[in-house]
Amino acid sequence: MKEVPAAFISISPEEAAAPRPGGKWSKLQLLGHLCDSAVNNLSRFIKVQYEPQPLRLALYDQNEWMAAQQHGSATQEEVLALWVGLNQAILRVISGLTSDQLRLVFLKESGETVTLQWLIEDYLEHMKHHLGQIFPDDSRMI
Repeated sequence: MKEVPAAFISISPEEAAAPRPGGKWSKLQLLGHLCDSAVNNLSRFIKVQYEPQPLRLALYDQNEWMAAQQHGSATQEEVLALWVGLNQAILRVISGLTSDQLRLVFLKESGETVTLQWLIEDYLEHMKHHLGQIFPDDSRMI
């Protein structure tokens, strides 16, 4: 994933802003969505360390976040800098976790419980999925 910044900035502004087939989010909006995911997950990764267990895994409305953040009207550089910064913060937080902390528990809306370890892995899979949509022809990005 270290290749993402250089590859993303090399996409033309027109290509980055163009909606994907079927009117789906543009590549710029997809990276913005990953920023929204990072904001929400960074908060989860921190809060579970000090709030009572199990921590309720609050969902967020990705379409409302997209509308409010207006990623599609931001520059590539702005969204990329936000994505890089948020993921550096996440890496810093998760790098310091102990094995006991990785077993801390979240309560999903379904009533199922999941560990912090599970949530971190889910976050990474979600990121890989969307990076695959941004860079469909480059397996180095996922």
